[in-house]
Amino acid sequence: MANEVQIKFGSLTFDDTITIASIDIADSKNVKLSDIPKSDGSVAEEARKTSIRISARGSVAGSDYDDLRAQLDTLKAALRGIQKFTIDDDRYLMAQLKDFSTTFPAIRKVAMFTATFIAHYPFWLGESIQVDDRAPVSGVGYVVNNAGNAPARVKVEITAPAGGITNDIALANETTGEGFRYTGDLAAGEVLVINNRMDKDDFEVLNNTADDHQQYEGDFITLGPGNNTITFTGKANTAVKLSWRDTYE
Repeated sequence: MANEVQIKFGSLTFDDTITIASIDIADSKNVKLSDIPKSDGSVAEEARKTSIRISARGSVAGSDYDDLRAQLDTLKAALRGIQKFTIDDDRYLMAQLKDFSTTFPAIRKVAMFTATFIAHYPFWLGESIQVDDRAPVSGVGYVVNNAGNAPARVKVEITAPAGGITNDIALANETTGEGFRYTGDLAAGEVLVINNRMDKDDFEVLNNTADDHQQYEGDFITLGPGNNTITFTGKANTAVKLSWRDTYE
């Protein structure tokens, strides 16, 4: 677990020239209210996190005005696009710059800046990918642990045994109530990938690398915080690999 503060955005590491003085982190939630006719109060749906906003205040130093301007140009160029934002070495989130402002208390050599970032997926992700790889007994639950305190997206890879699989693949997370069924065929040694955006931007259902969403029914699996009971239903000796990042509020 991290014990050192190291603030980075993409490949940019803040140092003696470009420094960070303080950081504010705020969660945004979408709270929907519905009025109750002829009554005080309202009905509220359970709020969902929509984004995380990070405001970083710091300074840029230069040996003279030309150097200061060059340092600011370097900083602004490094803040483009959606990149990894880290405060330590074991968790990150994906963020992009929303606002950037600059003041010049000493216009020739020092500039103060405020950079505001938005993380559209509002959770911190563990740097290390966690893996559970086994050939489970059909219909018998087994435990997989998400060490974080928020739901973790999961990539499922199912490898067919000798003889292949015909219309006989199902997986459920009994703890969260999520599950799916695949109604296609999987040849011996080939892999079915069900990816809940664990390492991609889009959902994936791939049979031997070919898209096959049309034969997929159900949920894209997540792991709740703590222990989760997973149940595979299908042919004996089928290999089931789950990959995820421990996920945090």
